[in-house]
Amino acid sequence: TRRDTTVRLAPVEVSADRLPASAATAPYALVIRDADAIPRGTPALALDEALRNIPGVQIDNRFNFAQGERISIRAAGARAQFGVRGVRVLIDGIPATLPDGQTTLNQIDLTTISRIEVVRGPVASMFGNAAGGAILLETAAPSGTPAAGELAVTGGTHGLLRVRAAAGGASGAWRYSASGTRMTYGGFRTHSDAENVYGSVRASWLGSRDLLRVLVNVVDFDARNPGSLSDSLLRVDRNAAYANNVAQRTGESGTQRQGGVQWRRTMGRDEIEVTGWGITRDLHNPIPARVVEVDRLATGLRALHRGTRGPATWAAGVEHEVQRDDRQNYRNEGGESGALVLDQDERVSSLGAFAQSRVAIGSMAELLGGVRHDRVVFRADDHLVTDTDPDDSGRRTLTAVSPSFGATLLLPQGIVGYANVATAFETPTTTELANRPDGAGGFNLELDPQRTISYEVGARRLAGRASVQVALYRAFVRDALIPFEVADVPGRTFFRNAGRTEAAGVEAGVSVRPLRMLGIEAAYTHTSARFRESALGDTALAGNRLPGVAPHRLELTATLTRGTAWFATDVRHQSRMAADDANTAWSPAYTVTDVRAGSEALRVGAMAVAFTGGVQNVGATRYNASVVVNAFGRRYYEPGPARTFHVGATVSAATRPR
Repeated sequence: TRRDTTVRLAPVEVSADRLPASAATAPYALVIRDADAIPRGTPALALDEALRNIPGVQIDNRFNFAQGERISIRAAGARAQFGVRGVRVLIDGIPATLPDGQTTLNQIDLTTISRIEVVRGPVASMFGNAAGGAILLETAAPSGTPAAGELAVTGGTHGLLRVRAAAGGASGAWRYSASGTRMTYGGFRTHSDAENVYGSVRASWLGSRDLLRVLVNVVDFDARNPGSLSDSLLRVDRNAAYANNVAQRTGESGTQRQGGVQWRRTMGRDEIEVTGWGITRDLHNPIPARVVEVDRLATGLRALHRGTRGPATWAAGVEHEVQRDDRQNYRNEGGESGALVLDQDERVSSLGAFAQSRVAIGSMAELLGGVRHDRVVFRADDHLVTDTDPDDSGRRTLTAVSPSFGATLLLPQGIVGYANVATAFETPTTTELANRPDGAGGFNLELDPQRTISYEVGARRLAGRASVQVALYRAFVRDALIPFEVADVPGRTFFRNAGRTEAAGVEAGVSVRPLRMLGIEAAYTHTSARFRESALGDTALAGNRLPGVAPHRLELTATLTRGTAWFATDVRHQSRMAADDANTAWSPAYTVTDVRAGSEALRVGAMAVAFTGGVQNVGATRYNASVVVNAFGRRYYEPGPARTFHVGATVSAATRPR
């Protein structure tokens, strides 16, 4: 008889897809990590620690809480000078990406993340604006025991101290939790200290057909910005801040409050889901030459209907978001607000309608198609109008239709092959539109959205002792948004459209367990991102590499478990990358090694205690953690720290379920 070579794959559900789907059969590149797979024992300073060994994803940790990490997926998002651009981020189903496409991450308490899902490549048909890739984060669900509590403390080099307390439990159909965290960090560079205080409350109710979730998060943040350095300044002192940043006391402080409610009802083969959210953010942001004050309010509502009919599953829905920024810019006079130079209300309204359908073709193939229509309206009302300063109020309406199509082929031995064609569009953010080189108010009417079309083929095998994935893609971008600086206001970033660019790459990831006590995870990424048709003044850029994108990245983690103890080594190598459009400046290649160790929870009476510790950059490698693309005065480089240490302990207790 013929031996059956079919291997059944674990039914891990994909949240990024609007349809109920298996991770094994999704026709695009993705990685899903639950709590057990997220690297543990890290100092939790930035998201790169949780997203190691994911091919196609470049996260540059600036070690600068005023700017945040820069996230690039297949070159999308590389332009970001602060925060995240071009990549859609959701936390517990609520967008951290605002309707204008900008994302901040300093509201995330990284110690609470329990599940991560990363989709590589354009996913605008699922998420709309700024979806050159997507990252979905889930925080830890409340305990199912009647009562549980936890206290965690982490300390380390450069004044790192984090204290977190959490409590929660269950009563009938209700689950609830609350947590608070205070993190202080002195920074390894002058003028780079930070303090964040987080608070969150989460409750859920599970009925026979209904699920209700309520989430509230608050963060109070305060951080200094040391600025970037030129190569000559790096050679003098890598730990120094740029003198002008210190003189103008650059940084950011403020408070963000976020709340959301999600209701889901199952009705036989159909399901309805409604999610609503609201965000407020008060920002005080001294930057070179200006002090920016922003009072932000953002709200959103998403409703969708899923269903299954025979071999087909489908989903359709609408999403509406509104963002209002009350913005004032003042002259920066030693960190204090001087004369008012800009006063305007900025409003963004986004309306999207989307539909997806998956059809099984026998037992060996699936087809997935989706389309989304988005309409994004920007409006600026200028409140600073004088005889010499005309009314710069204005309105811009940007629309896009984003289709996608994918096919999956299920092969013997648990191998899955897939191919897709996908699109994305990305509008300039309100900050990018408001930053006009001529200093006028209103919006920059010369900036257009960038649009992407991508072609991809790939394969993966997720069963057995070895999980392997490989993907090849080519993406074409029209009207790419590129940052630049000018001599009059060095350190302040403006944007322009750069004609056409192209990104092509090979991504490979593997996770193996050669021994029961030994696990190895590795990822390799090759990204060739270049200008196709563009010029900078009289200089042609065609053929030049896109700055901020490393052509080669290799990451590897080996974890050894022995009894209740574990030990891990992380190695990451990044090739040199261009720092400017003209490719006249390059950030050198580097290799950095970290080590981590810890213990599983040890019972001490009614409590459990776990310990962790680690050393980052064991070899004290001198490297640049990030670059500031096209910085004026050739101040492109943001250095990474030398050898650092951290230790931590967690004490937890829980009552037994009744």
